[in-house]
Amino acid sequence: MNEAPATISSAAYASLRRDILGGALTPGQKLRIEEACARTGATSTPVREALNQLVMEGFVERREQRGFIVAEVSEAELQELTDARCWVEETALRQAIAHRTQAWEDAIAVAFHRLARIKRSMDDDVFTNNPEWETAHNNFHQALIATCPSRFITDFCRRLADHAARYRRLAMSTAFPRRDVTAEHRALMEATLDGRTEDAAAALVAHYRLTAQFVRGPISTEDTTP
Repeated sequence: MNEAPATISSAAYASLRRDILGGALTPGQKLRIEEACARTGATSTPVREALNQLVMEGFVERREQRGFIVAEVSEAELQELTDARCWVEETALRQAIAHRTQAWEDAIAVAFHRLARIKRSMDDDVFTNNPEWETAHNNFHQALIATCPSRFITDFCRRLADHAARYRRLAMSTAFPRRDVTAEHRALMEATLDGRTEDAAAALVAHYRLTAQFVRGPISTEDTTP
């Protein structure tokens, strides 16, 4: 039996989205339909549907006379994205703490300890992104806000986190190994589990703003490269 068109389109979408978030497809890279078909194993119609979905989500841009490209990065968007994450996720974290449960506390502790055991880089000398760390990192941050009662807020937080992941990868070569991200996560976890809402919110905001500082350098270099 042939695979349903919607399933083929969904698979192509998931494949392209994963490659964009993982850095295999870089900001500004042209997405030729034939190359996207070869990459995903899908035909042109589901690939176009997948690309249009990614345009709606902001990961791909459609340019006149140029077709599709991976969405560009910029300092202005980084600032807007960081501000949005700080505003929205701080609210989600405050609400999560207010609606705490024992299961939520346990899940945060487990997520942190799993994250702390995974190497940020697959190479100790030169930064090499570790996909396992990325998954554990996302799980930790999602665990922090899991008891926020608003699914609209938590869904928005997840969308913002995906956009932030693209930017964060640009900074890893400069942040590694100077940044003790495990200590930042531990401080955030402890304040959250202790119910110190103001400290937890401050730690979360500081964590995201520090990431943005590391990202700005690589973006500025790209913007000024002839």
